Amino acid sequence: MSDLKEITCLLPERLKRIVETEVMVPGKNGFCKLSEIRIRINRPAILMYNNNKEKVIENIKITSDDIAYIIQMVTRYSMYAYQDSIRQGYVTVKGGHRIGVAGQAITRDGHICGQKYISYINIRVAHEVVGCADEIIDFICSGGFKNTLVVSPPGCGKTTILRDIIRHISYGIGCVPLKVAIVDERSEIASSHVGIPQNDIGIRTDVLDMGLKSEGMIMLVRSMSPQVVAVDEIGSMEDVMAIKQIINCGCHILASIHGYGIADCINRRELAGMFGANGFERIVVLSDKNGAGTIEEIRAVKNGGL
Repeated sequence: MSDLKEITCLLPERLKRIVETEVMVPGKNGFCKLSEIRIRINRPAILMYNNNKEKVIENIKITSDDIAYIIQMVTRYSMYAYQDSIRQGYVTVKGGHRIGVAGQAITRDGHICGQKYISYINIRVAHEVVGCADEIIDFICSGGFKNTLVVSPPGCGKTTILRDIIRHISYGIGCVPLKVAIVDERSEIASSHVGIPQNDIGIRTDVLDMGLKSEGMIMLVRSMSPQVVAVDEIGSMEDVMAIKQIINCGCHILASIHGYGIADCINRRELAGMFGANGFERIVVLSDKNGAGTIEEIRAVKNGGL
């Protein structure tokens, strides 16, 4: 369970006091609804809530000293130790909270190799939603785990429900317990901090943190002998080829993809031939119709297709 102190310990004192007041005073939106703290140089900080509300902190304009303080807290006074994370644009801290950063890109041979003059910070507050997959676990696991694809537009809870499916099958809640291996390329599923998962991903789960999905899936099948491999946000041909390979090895796949429905997925060239007996057997579609994580549709894929 995430804690407000895990967030406020990163903030300069004047901003810390206001955040504590806004999210802890009765009648305010509350920490459980806080989704982001947006910090931009020479601009007021903005608190974002998951009910689409926001609070602009008008009386505080963020300075370069504020930015520097936060970066020091996030990197524990060692930018060098976190240079790979900074290059990718985010650092995961204790509690699973993700600190996004942006500034001036440092490029080499046409590729971004780092950042300097960081001027924008997005503190994304981690909230586990334990039990959000309760109503679909039987659909996924009845008669044995079925290769499953979670389809969701951005910001509609695909990583959250993916994590809870992993928790179910790793503990054996509502299904036969299975060994799970996660390739957590962006540290969003397990939200590992110094190698330790900050989220509850079950007792039979192994994690490759910040590894490339296409390579990591194959590596974990060889090294950890999982029964299910889980990945977030597939999309490249390399990802799909790796999924085909691990299915051919007799391993199951649990994955998510950005999309706006089943039709959106079946029309993608890279997913051609990936539905049915040799690919995804279950599809879960999410929306934000009744809030993030709304289960819009579930579909069993037959051998003949969708």
